[in-house]
Amino acid sequence: MSMAVDERFDPYAVFAASVKRFPEHPALRIGALQWSYSELEAQAASIAGWCELNTPSGSRVAVHGAKGAIAYAAILGILRSGRSYVPLHPDHPPARWRAIIERSGASACIADPTYAQQIQAEVEIPVCSDPSGASVVPARGGEEAYVMFTSGSTGGPKGVPITRANVAAYLEHVLTEYRFRAGEHFSQLFALTFDLSVHDLFVCWGSGGCLCVPEDDSALRIPSYLEQQRITSWFSVPSLASLLRRMRAIRPGAFPHLRYSFFCGEALPVDLAKAWCEAASGSAVVNLYGPTEATIAITAFDVRKMDPASTGTVPLGRAIGGNVARVERADDAVEGELLLSGPQLSAGYLNDPIATKKAFVKAPGDERTWYRTGDIVRLDVEGILHFVGRTDDQVKVLGHRVEPGEVDTLLRARVPDASVLTLPISGSGSTRLVTFIDRNVDTPPLLLDLRKELPAYMVPERIICVDGFPTTAHGKVDRKALIDLAQHG
Repeated sequence: MSMAVDERFDPYAVFAASVKRFPEHPALRIGALQWSYSELEAQAASIAGWCELNTPSGSRVAVHGAKGAIAYAAILGILRSGRSYVPLHPDHPPARWRAIIERSGASACIADPTYAQQIQAEVEIPVCSDPSGASVVPARGGEEAYVMFTSGSTGGPKGVPITRANVAAYLEHVLTEYRFRAGEHFSQLFALTFDLSVHDLFVCWGSGGCLCVPEDDSALRIPSYLEQQRITSWFSVPSLASLLRRMRAIRPGAFPHLRYSFFCGEALPVDLAKAWCEAASGSAVVNLYGPTEATIAITAFDVRKMDPASTGTVPLGRAIGGNVARVERADDAVEGELLLSGPQLSAGYLNDPIATKKAFVKAPGDERTWYRTGDIVRLDVEGILHFVGRTDDQVKVLGHRVEPGEVDTLLRARVPDASVLTLPISGSGSTRLVTFIDRNVDTPPLLLDLRKELPAYMVPERIICVDGFPTTAHGKVDRKALIDLAQHG
């Protein structure tokens, strides 16, 4: 490993340790399917053997992220073979799968048989849907753990390689800070393309728990899923909890089995956090924060230590483990941009030196590399970080980072010489996108084209044609006027 991190917390190593300690304990439950640690390890070993025979040593292997047993075994098997995984979202269009496979340089793909043929039609690499019968090979160490792709401002997904040492630094903190018990039941609600899923998998398997994957993860089914599976450790974006509250599912004493509740991916409203504390009275409630570039989460705040008179959003807290945070601000400013450094920090973006140089910087007289988050924060007198806003147009939609510029780039290619502007519209606890174009166009075909290339959460709710963009007194586009038009026009 390239960083001094305790190798016992390597993501595959924590799973392997639980296989030895709890071979017959349940490790994975999806509907009626349940695999013990030894059964899951056997599946992972077959996949590792297939990778050894069919892919170059140390290469990347794509995983189709449909939440079937093969996807979870594939992630483990790829890591066991010393390779790294690149997840593909099952709901994304095939063109997006192809773009991610090509950009990552993945040497093969592992997928459920339902999707294997569709993927094979898009790419020229081997696609495996049944690794059974492959020779078992010894577990191998590796450098990289995974590559996650986020929205990019220049018209395509942006790859973030994360090392096994980065993940180990996170796991070392979480598995020692919180007292998880063997046999705990962990929720698994995040898409495998969302790096928060890495917490679900390896915090669970690193503590001897059972990963419980709902077959139907619609909000209507979540309350019964919590009760039926006796979930003890919950992790979600705040917007899911907000939806549950609107369904009246969050009420005092509603979640008696929960011991830990983690939230990340979006700002956590104080009133929602208080309601959750009452619903899960026996649970620690933790607000986590961290961009993909800083591996899962890099700051934490204990919600139950919050001032009862607090309003607005829950603080981001302090940096965890050996990580550090600083606020870059003008001498007379109260707020500034949050910069992060430490063992969880990625080395940069995949094959994108320009973006890497812009975001990963050195400070004068400091050997460390700092990541410029683009988040504006305030540091209070107790050293607690509070989120204020963004330095750019990036927004969160259902917890996913979205660069509206990626939408605009695709639309400008389809509507030459037009001015295009995609803006976030907030309301009812969620954010959605609306695009404005300064000429009359046939919008249904444009939306159809976008759905062929973008994930659903990035496709604008509407495209609104205007005669021209309104401007402020200073001649800039009046974004507020456009948002008002979308909401009330």
